[in-house]
Amino acid sequence: MNILDRYLLREYLKAFVVGLLFFIALIIIVRLLDYDLKKFEDDISYTTAAKIVLYQAPRRIMEMVPIAGFVAVFFTLGRMVRSNEFTAMKAGGISVYRLLAPILIVTLLICGLFAVFYNRVASPAFHEAHLLQNKVRPRRGRNVVFKGKDNRIFYSQRIVLDDKEIKQLTIYEYDPESRLEQITFAKSATWTPTEWKLTDGFIRHFERGVEVDYETFDTHVIERHEDPVRFIGSEKDPRAMTIKELREQIAYKREAGQISRKEQVKLHHKTAYPFAAVVVVMLGAPIAIRFGRAGFFAGLVIAFFLSFIYWALSFATLEGLSENGKLHPFLACWGANILYATVGSIMIWRTPK
Repeated sequence: MNILDRYLLREYLKAFVVGLLFFIALIIIVRLLDYDLKKFEDDISYTTAAKIVLYQAPRRIMEMVPIAGFVAVFFTLGRMVRSNEFTAMKAGGISVYRLLAPILIVTLLICGLFAVFYNRVASPAFHEAHLLQNKVRPRRGRNVVFKGKDNRIFYSQRIVLDDKEIKQLTIYEYDPESRLEQITFAKSATWTPTEWKLTDGFIRHFERGVEVDYETFDTHVIERHEDPVRFIGSEKDPRAMTIKELREQIAYKREAGQISRKEQVKLHHKTAYPFAAVVVVMLGAPIAIRFGRAGFFAGLVIAFFLSFIYWALSFATLEGLSENGKLHPFLACWGANILYATVGSIMIWRTPK
């Protein structure tokens, strides 16, 4: 790394850190303390409210990384344009590509770190905030219907998770052609990590829709694939899941024949969004070279405008279409990145050398 690279990176990273801290403070004050606190219940304690704000903060920080990257590159290159340093570098035979290479490489490394932060810190923290906002986890349910693996459908009249007990459990089993094969009923059921333990019930066997056998039992054990927590809808919000949890959820739903579009979209989102800063910087660098003399506040306005377009395109449009089954999740989540990177590459290529 030569003197020029160290100089560029020092100025860029300094502007990036200052910008990120400024936007973090701004988002906490404006978005969290104003918008989020308004949604709290009247009887919530100040301690709980403060915890929710802190748990929400990591996810809000992720929203500010692309803006901080754009402002940093706009400020750094814009200042060099205004002071004629950029002209001097070009006169010395340094191309635009050589000038931008260290900035883009470092931004890519920063995005990699934030990808880990998003997955390991922001997502679990969002889950904790979600639990605090809802106060109590759902621990019981009535008249629950749930589709499980192996073409099973479960109907429970009453489930209490804390007691690990289900009252009036009925299990419908179907063949690959969706014809009823068996009905198992138990007045009560408990579970272990691998088994359902059924008590005081009966089993009805069917062939081609006609009942062919009937038997009763005092106790009966069958293999368990389902998590009873899922029965009452208390599994994590997909936004709060880690990549590993999303993959496990998708695999489970596919085996159970359930729709997993939302989880697939969130899985690709968690890998695509942390790298938004790279494509925004690719777009911001040529803008800074062309319009850097306009100053910091012009860059700030452009940064918010481009970020708004990115969020509107990626989150509101493409991901929404994907969750409705009209667009592949990969294209929905990476589409905005691909578009911004393409436009940025063309603008860099067309920048006067």
